[in-house]
Amino acid sequence: MLEALSPHTAQTGTGTNLLGLAERRMQWLQTRETVLAGNVANADTPGYAAKDIAPFQGVLQTQMSMTLAQTEAGHLPGRAGGAEARKVRGPSAPDGNEVQLESELEKVADTNDQQRFATNAYSTYMSMYAIALGTSGS
Repeated sequence: MLEALSPHTAQTGTGTNLLGLAERRMQWLQTRETVLAGNVANADTPGYAAKDIAPFQGVLQTQMSMTLAQTEAGHLPGRAGGAEARKVRGPSAPDGNEVQLESELEKVADTNDQQRFATNAYSTYMSMYAIALGTSGS
């Protein structure tokens, strides 16, 4: 008996969940957008240090790579990657604020473009999936 795959479990021959990857990308973009919005909102806050999250490629590499097991107490533990905000050091204003508004707005625009691209790619994939199943409404 053949089992139909839902679009949420579509996988390549190597076992990579493509839609799961797209979902992680969108979550990363949403987290980055939140962090960047916080930077813009605090552009006039004395002593505020701009933040950003690790690039998605780095997050992807840590999630897709194999981690070593710590079999002895003296062994170093594996490294875990994530999308946590970290401070970005740069030139600061006399009040100690390190937010460069122009740079932050460029990052926001870039993140917005990436979200639009990811959404369009997902929509295109889902349209092709519907056509392949014969459920495109025709």
